[in-house]
Amino acid sequence: MGAAAAGWAVFVVANAQRIDVVPFFNDLRPYYHVAYAGVGALLSAYLLGYLLAQIPMGLAADNLPTRRVTLAGLLLITLTSAAFAFTRAYWLAMGLRFLMGVSGAALYSSTVKQMLGATSRRGTAMGVLQSGAGAGMIVGLFVLPLAGQFTSVQTAFLGMAAASCLALGVAAAGLPPSAPRRSGGDSLRQQVGGVARQRQFRYLSGCTFLALFGAYGLVGWIPTYLRSGFGYGTAAAGAIASLINIALTVASPVAGTLSDRLRQRGTVILVGFGTLGLAFALLVAAHSPLGIGISAAVAGVGLALTLPIITTMTTEVFSVERAGVAVALNLTVGQVASTVSGVLFGFLLDATGSFRLMWGVGLVVVLAGFVPAWGLRRVELAAAAARDRGGVYP
Repeated sequence: MGAAAAGWAVFVVANAQRIDVVPFFNDLRPYYHVAYAGVGALLSAYLLGYLLAQIPMGLAADNLPTRRVTLAGLLLITLTSAAFAFTRAYWLAMGLRFLMGVSGAALYSSTVKQMLGATSRRGTAMGVLQSGAGAGMIVGLFVLPLAGQFTSVQTAFLGMAAASCLALGVAAAGLPPSAPRRSGGDSLRQQVGGVARQRQFRYLSGCTFLALFGAYGLVGWIPTYLRSGFGYGTAAAGAIASLINIALTVASPVAGTLSDRLRQRGTVILVGFGTLGLAFALLVAAHSPLGIGISAAVAGVGLALTLPIITTMTTEVFSVERAGVAVALNLTVGQVASTVSGVLFGFLLDATGSFRLMWGVGLVVVLAGFVPAWGLRRVELAAAAARDRGGVYP
């Protein structure tokens, strides 16, 4: 129970720290004397650090004591977020946000490796972690700005630094011992290539890319849809959009447990892509705030049936010993998907002015996820047959 609480806390902090500047863009503009592009760059600085550090941190999780990688990441994010709360120098703030992104990269794959390596109920464990990710988004987008209204922006950011410090203490007390380190003398390049060249990884990364492409299309554009098409204010539009993260938080442990009991993770992922398709279909067909709210909740369930299950299957296909690199590579693909999604959906909206067309494109993208998901299902069936013969994953 203590390990689950520690892993959940790590994921809450990592995801809240990533997004926590977004609600304060208007406050940070005069604070740093920059335009919207300048405050938007504070978010991008974190994401850049997160992206560039993914593979190095995945290698660290596989080749160093994994628990130390997580604790070092928590310590760094505590110190850098505390410094960020105090600095009034814009370029120093940018550098600190970049380092916070590096810290976030150190937290994800190492925590996944520890938690899933310590239990046979890996789907349930990953569902709990994904629930923490959803909760972190809620903290960053709703709880923190609410606290800022009663205190100050600086105090809100200091609160996140304090929460990170608390998570460090919980993780130090509750995280399980490090997973077994890699055996063999493979170079770092060979470790990365050994994962990236595998057919199974192409299926996993394809699922990750298409699921996150759809997810960022929904999360990024539902608030704009509500404000432009229905006259909603920022807070109301954000509240409806947050149904995605609320549903993700609630449904992820259930989805993980379901995949453990069925022992058919590929089937669960297929259902997840179907659920994401339903969310986009609702947006195409139902031009009403109620329909949008239902779509957001359905999308959260779809993400719960895909993202944590894909990560769980990654650790099983490549073994816990190589999970750091495999998960990090998958996350890198996911970051590319989020970037492409924002640009493409924005281009479509500029070019056509049609949200319905944009949602239709999203529907096609997530339905394409059935192709790699079916590949994963075939891998799973082959693995079951190999186990029956006394073999291993093909």
